Amino acid sequence: MSEKRISPEAMIVFLKQAALEGHWTTAYLGKALSLDSQTAKQLASEMALTGYVEPVRGKKDSWRNTESGNRLAGTRPPRLTRAKAEALLTDLEDRAAQFNLKESSGVRVKRIVVLGGILTEHEPIQDIDIGVELDPEPKGQAQHAQEHEALTALKGRSSVLKMHVLRDALAQMPARLIWKA
Repeated sequence: MSEKRISPEAMIVFLKQAALEGHWTTAYLGKALSLDSQTAKQLASEMALTGYVEPVRGKKDSWRNTESGNRLAGTRPPRLTRAKAEALLTDLEDRAAQFNLKESSGVRVKRIVVLGGILTEHEPIQDIDIGVELDPEPKGQAQHAQEHEALTALKGRSSVLKMHVLRDALAQMPARLIWKA
């Protein structure tokens, strides 16, 4: 097992991003998850053992997602244009500001970033992975309910916004700041 713990959410974001590529290298994996080269190589091997990726024959240090890896990540044919994605992000900024005006939620949105495939040059993309940092981060029994309320309010009715609480490995991934309180 790799020394740096990669959360299941971070792995799913990576597999969705990697599905846009025909194949990828451990350097690509390392960059996408902010891992050193040795940890990236170890993680690629672990992912192969679980059946989510496989080595590409004839290409040293090259991998591709398997059907199981794509199914786990919930990949689908890319249909979202950059223009539509940017419009959805603008709407998300408005919902974040409105959510923070509510006094009854118990949490506030501190910042919002985009992760994964939207950071690549691919056009079109599958969906938009959103990392949300909450402040104060809820503790105890109320944690899940407050997180769910915040993420649901921010997502709105969009089927292409994939919301994640920004912590652990997700917080270490390359990201683009969208909104900050």
